[in-house]
Amino acid sequence: MQTGVDGCSRVQVLVRNADACDPWLTKHQLLHDYHGAYTTARTVGRHAIFEFSMHIQRMLDTATDVFRRASELPEVPEAPAKALKFLGGGVQALRPELVRECLAALRYLDSQSQQPLMEYQVTMLLTCDTVGDHTPQRGFDVFTFVQPLPYVEPMVRVAAHPAERRNPTIKDVQWVQDRASLEELQREEGVNEVLMYDGSGEITEGLQTNFFAALADGSLQTAPEERVLAGTVRKVVLEVAREQGLTIRLECPRVADAGLWESCFICSTSRLVKPVRELVASDFTRQFPEVSLAHRLEELVLRAVQAHAEPLQP
Repeated sequence: MQTGVDGCSRVQVLVRNADACDPWLTKHQLLHDYHGAYTTARTVGRHAIFEFSMHIQRMLDTATDVFRRASELPEVPEAPAKALKFLGGGVQALRPELVRECLAALRYLDSQSQQPLMEYQVTMLLTCDTVGDHTPQRGFDVFTFVQPLPYVEPMVRVAAHPAERRNPTIKDVQWVQDRASLEELQREEGVNEVLMYDGSGEITEGLQTNFFAALADGSLQTAPEERVLAGTVRKVVLEVAREQGLTIRLECPRVADAGLWESCFICSTSRLVKPVRELVASDFTRQFPEVSLAHRLEELVLRAVQAHAEPLQP
């Protein structure tokens, strides 16, 4: 158990193959030292996961891609081939493994935490890098790092920088390493997120978020699915926007058009929807109002979270 600056107990747990204990690796080490497929989810009511099925499918797709590439390398150990055989069983094979991990983590935290209303951020990694005598017959290890959801300000400051993700539809740990220089810019500029735009000035996504622009005519604009990692919260934003009768344009917002937007926002598992207070670009800074369509969608998505929570059952 750790104590935060606010004096509250901050409980963290690391689970490896359903064995839970105090962390002997940090989350940073987990995602920087090993190759594999990862995802970050959030609890709802402590014993359900927001859009858990979508996380499982994404882990399956990414792990299959990562392990297939590993199995094609010369002198590769047998683990990736065994892992691919296991993953050939699809979601039905993988889901019980991930449920077991999450339940082990949450039971451990229930025994430690004095804050029953706390919700958690759940980061899971599938990797062959650590395979050993402890590894199940499936051929890969599952690590799960769980900690309290981080606090995010009601409105956030973001910066736009030219950058592109090589394989945006796959959540490979390689992306964590590739974005290191942009995360350094993020720290230097003191912003919550860095928005990436291509050579044409089209914004695709943030380092850890999806991005939406709300136009003056009340429509929403966001990058098409094939150009981004389509997150769980992005899915819910699109659903509630359609329910509200909003027009959705699946095309990348242009950073040069920021002056025409009514508002804009980022969304992710940890943040849900966060309206942007200030957007900083190389040649301009744009501030946005405290009451906007972004705020309305933030409230609608917050209400929808419970409906998209899945109990931890195999």
